[in-house]
Amino acid sequence: MAEGMARKLLAQNVRVLRLMRGWSQETLAEAAELDRSYLGDIERARRNVSLDCLERLARAFGILVPDLLREQDPVALGEQLLRTISSEIAKEKD
Repeated sequence: MAEGMARKLLAQNVRVLRLMRGWSQETLAEAAELDRSYLGDIERARRNVSLDCLERLARAFGILVPDLLREQDPVALGEQLLRTISSEIAKEKD
């Protein structure tokens, strides 16, 4: 993996997971017991994150640490995003 690629992948995954849950950075930061500005730096790939921080993020999302660093299949991710959006629209209609 090229230098900085893991950091960029983490940044992308954290942002996507957060947005898919409809969470603000503040909400995720609180759940992961991190400072909001630190989380913002993670999402912009500006932080070299510790294992402890990875564990906090994974626990907040209810996933395993390796899932934070896994490349997502774009098609599956798109389908999941569409399901999330459709679900939110259905809730608004009720």
